[in-house]
Amino acid sequence: MLAGVIAGFILSRVFSKGRSSGGSGEARLLEERLLKADQGLEQFSRQLEQQSADLQSVQHEAQQARESAAVSNTELKGVSQERDALKAAHATALAAMEQIRQEKESLSKKMAEVAEQLRSQESQTQFLAKARTDLLTQFRSLSGQMLDGSRDALLKSTKETVSEPFAKEVQQLRQQMEALQKDSNEKLGVLAQTTMDLRQRSEDVQGAAQQLTSALRSPNVKGQWGEVNLRRILEFVGLISYCDFDEQVHIDTNEGAYRPDCVITIPGSRRLIVDSKAPIESYLDALQASDDAQREAALSHHLKKVRSHIDLLSKKDYAGKLSALGQVVDGVVLFIPVEGALSMALERDPQLLEYAFSKNIILTFPTSLLAILKGLAMTIQQAEIAKNIDEIQSNAVELHKRFTVFIDKFNDIGSNLNRLNKSFNAAVGSAQSRLLPQGRRFAELAGQSGEIDVADQIDEVVREIQAGE
Repeated sequence: MLAGVIAGFILSRVFSKGRSSGGSGEARLLEERLLKADQGLEQFSRQLEQQSADLQSVQHEAQQARESAAVSNTELKGVSQERDALKAAHATALAAMEQIRQEKESLSKKMAEVAEQLRSQESQTQFLAKARTDLLTQFRSLSGQMLDGSRDALLKSTKETVSEPFAKEVQQLRQQMEALQKDSNEKLGVLAQTTMDLRQRSEDVQGAAQQLTSALRSPNVKGQWGEVNLRRILEFVGLISYCDFDEQVHIDTNEGAYRPDCVITIPGSRRLIVDSKAPIESYLDALQASDDAQREAALSHHLKKVRSHIDLLSKKDYAGKLSALGQVVDGVVLFIPVEGALSMALERDPQLLEYAFSKNIILTFPTSLLAILKGLAMTIQQAEIAKNIDEIQSNAVELHKRFTVFIDKFNDIGSNLNRLNKSFNAAVGSAQSRLLPQGRRFAELAGQSGEIDVADQIDEVVREIQAGE
């Protein structure tokens, strides 16, 4: 058994290492392993010979034991068992030795095949080297011939595939550039004309602005311009019908007559006074100032003008004068139609709004006045809706009363119709029972054959309208 294990281990190592290498290295490894296998086989043969000698010795001893009568049966049985074990080991060793011999022959054949493959590979390597040299020589010869022979063809092909298309592309590009240049020149001409027109219009606008500036410095023009802006805002929010605006309202008092620009009537005998002022001269001077000193002087003068309008409107005391006439004034609004003018004054004096509030004056420009009047318009609209609701309610009550009277009279007509129906039926019954027999008798006496018919009685009863219906 030990010999078989050793032989199997040696063969597995030989084959596992033999598969991992190739060429001459594989052959050398096979030779070395075969040599080691021979050495192992010789050693194993010596061991086998030793075991054979031991077996012969045991057989001799067994023979002696059989001849010796003094040996007990127990010892004889042990010797027989040992002999059988040695025979089995000897047979196993012989089988392993035969297997090693066969594997040695297989390894020898494989080593011969590897050697043959190595010789074939060396032959192929030499053939490939020679073929490479021949091909390189032929390639150099053919490349030289092809280079010399195809130069003209290459130039012709290059001309057809590169030069001529490139020339066409350049020509097309030149034509496109010329067209773009022409179009650019035309557009530049149009742009130049447009620029001249814009410059002329700008000069016209500047002239018109200058004329407008000059006109706005006139007190009458300023007043009319402010009133026009105020009218537009009132029309926009839908309050023009609630304003005494077409003609300035006269408020006659013991101190004289006052004429605010606009008095807006609010439901409930309430009023909102709007007065338009346009302090534009100093505002325009500040905008057109050439240096800071002129601008500061114009700003100071502009602030004084706005303050003076606030003070003058406060002294008129529209609220007190209208209160004496039994009217309630919700507020007095000073409308400055130029937002920049009011912004410039507020920039100069941030407390200007508080100053105006302290005198019961509300400073506004178009945007803020629009917001105030829009809220006022919504208030008036809500008041009108409430008024309409009250009127609808009163009309509904009156309609209910009239409808009740109509129903009563309609029921009276039904009652009269029922009474008339009863009278009609009574008359028909009387005619049928009393009048017709006499009439028919007279007809017979007179020799008349015509029938005298009387209408039938009416059994229908006129319905009355009940409260539940």
